[in-house]
Amino acid sequence: MAQLPSVPPFAQGGDLDIPFSLDATIGALEIGVLVAVFLSGVLIVQVYVYFVRYPRDPLGFKFMVAFAWLLDIGHTFASHALYTITITQYGQPWLLAVLPKSFDVTILLSGLLGPLEQGWFTYRLYRFTKTLPLPLLCVALSLLRLGGSTTLFVAACAAPTIQNYIREWKWVLEAVVIVGASVDVILALALCYYLSSWRQGGFQRTSKLVHQLMTWTIETGAITTAGALMLLLTFLTMQNNLVYLAFYVLMGKWFANSLLFSLNARERFARICAEGMSLAQLTSPVHTVQFSSTPPSPIDRDPEAAQKRPWQSYAPGAVALADRPARSSASHDAPP
Repeated sequence: MAQLPSVPPFAQGGDLDIPFSLDATIGALEIGVLVAVFLSGVLIVQVYVYFVRYPRDPLGFKFMVAFAWLLDIGHTFASHALYTITITQYGQPWLLAVLPKSFDVTILLSGLLGPLEQGWFTYRLYRFTKTLPLPLLCVALSLLRLGGSTTLFVAACAAPTIQNYIREWKWVLEAVVIVGASVDVILALALCYYLSSWRQGGFQRTSKLVHQLMTWTIETGAITTAGALMLLLTFLTMQNNLVYLAFYVLMGKWFANSLLFSLNARERFARICAEGMSLAQLTSPVHTVQFSSTPPSPIDRDPEAAQKRPWQSYAPGAVALADRPARSSASHDAPP
């Protein structure tokens, strides 16, 4: 019958001679992997909620969600790297110089999840603004990030030591993180700017809703932006340990959950829109209209075009706010 391991004779009365900090290497990686597995469970719940709440969503939306979920499942299998380090390679700390192959997969899958999430928010930005410059910029930066992540994955497959890998590809990793964070910031600021222009352009009665939409936009972008900044900070200041790898493991989870959070929140904001419309009916003689699924450009100030394309909500088919106030010389809040 197998027995539990005992303390090695050379360790009697003292500590094992480990030439690096276990807390800042294996410990940090273990915490990152465990939190990542937890976030995978959160994503499973979000995927279930999505398919229950939005059975009539376009097929493209459903495919995007299913693809993100499959990528996340593969990303979770990277936890095998933790098993390899702590069990298979137990007692051989020098093997930690080269990370297991399963961890290399994390680099590729995280690189795919990032552009997928940013592509959704870029699409939303385009549907709001009906303009191309900013969405095209975001698409270009996302593709640049994908190219950088693919480069990192190919380089990792050659099984270099961590020190050699960082020394040779440090600039690519920094560029990937900075570009990804820049896209998130651009998307959040652009959406907030156009929402603000709606409020300033004759929607004073709906300023509360606009404020909530801006808060929602900032929250969804802040998740991935904060994660990218923490990854960059720890990578620049702690290259002698593996704390930054814990944040890198989590990046893919943050991207996937941010995407599903944005999709599932549409129903809540559809209710807020409906409540705003009801309140406007009670407090103002303005008329209401029916809305389709795509918001017009907030920079469109043509009153005739406004009647043809009234403001709409985030959610496809959802009722939105009351139509903008009728234009008159006495109206103090008419759009310019």
